Amino acid sequence: MTSHHFRLLFKKWSRLLHIYLSMLGLLAVVFFSITGLMLNHEEWFGYAEPRVKKNEGTVPVALLGKPDESGKSGEPDKFGIVEKLRKDFGATGALDSFDVRDDDLALVFKSPGRRTEATIARADGHAEVSIETHGFAGRFVELHRGTEAGPAWRLVIDATAILLLLSSFTGLVLWLLVPKWRPLGIAALVVCAGVCVAVYLVFVP
Repeated sequence: MTSHHFRLLFKKWSRLLHIYLSMLGLLAVVFFSITGLMLNHEEWFGYAEPRVKKNEGTVPVALLGKPDESGKSGEPDKFGIVEKLRKDFGATGALDSFDVRDDDLALVFKSPGRRTEATIARADGHAEVSIETHGFAGRFVELHRGTEAGPAWRLVIDATAILLLLSSFTGLVLWLLVPKWRPLGIAALVVCAGVCVAVYLVFVP
């Protein structure tokens, strides 16, 4: 294969990769672009201050662990308690902690933009549940960060980053392979890098 044929083949595959990778990751890039703007301007979207909702009720004492012969409480039914809180108290998200104490149980659920804390008295099953949310805007911003979103969503973030890198690289290659565009492309790249470095050195504390 001659260098000319190799160049043509390289250009062809760069174009194909650029087109299809850009389309494949288009919606994800749009989502992370919008949420990045939201993250940078929280005062515009009003998600900084949490909204807190409190619920009270009773969890069946049978789920909390019956006292043994010595009077010490037994092990609680963790699965049953968690399902009860999800069904009747509005708890959502992944269970982050389940602390078993002598007098009460303390549970924390977390999901993007949402946190639920529950305290359950072991003597009578009285439960106090506090649900803290930051609205849809706060949830989207936390998805941008990947906070409490789980491993599957982190894979989406990684895949989007890789797609964006490959799309940018193939776009740069296509630009540089066209002789009449090459000087302008290199100049634009240098200016962009220079502006970023200057802003960092001059304005970043």
